[in-house]
Amino acid sequence: MSTILSKEFKMRTGRILILRSAQAKDASQIIKLMKSVIAEGPLTLAEPDEYSATVSSESKKILRFKSAPGKIYLVAEVGNDIAGFLSFDNWDTRRTAHTGLFSVFLKKQWRGMGIGRILVQGMIDWGKANPLNRKISLYVFSTNKNAIALYKKLGFKIEGKFLNDMIINGKYVHSVAMCIFTKKP
Repeated sequence: MSTILSKEFKMRTGRILILRSAQAKDASQIIKLMKSVIAEGPLTLAEPDEYSATVSSESKKILRFKSAPGKIYLVAEVGNDIAGFLSFDNWDTRRTAHTGLFSVFLKKQWRGMGIGRILVQGMIDWGKANPLNRKISLYVFSTNKNAIALYKKLGFKIEGKFLNDMIINGKYVHSVAMCIFTKKP
């Protein structure tokens, strides 16, 4: 099973953040969070009219990730509010099951408080302990300098760039491919 033990973190504000594995009951809050992040503009691949997840489909995804040995779905919870989440999805073939991609999303009001770092570090720790995982990869817009800086601080290396990979607000944006090895190749 791909889950972690819940961990508590004291935030700078004094509030307690709980990092834990996602549960099916989180689906509604996760969908609301995604819709709010997508509505902000150029932070995600999808535009508002392209996001079609439902509570049922997200619940099924959470349960699928929980039962798969190479996937993990984490939430950062403050009080009863899911402040952010991260999902890591490995590939489903034997030759590529050791690696995959992750995405992380934070509610606007919770950004800049270290929650993204906690989520990503939680995934890295899981990857190091997980017998299947060897490599964690991501793609990030070249314009997202804060995210790139965070990933570098956490040990991710740039593997390459995909030039003019995205069109955001009518302008081309590069994608940056980054990775970290959780075990030596």
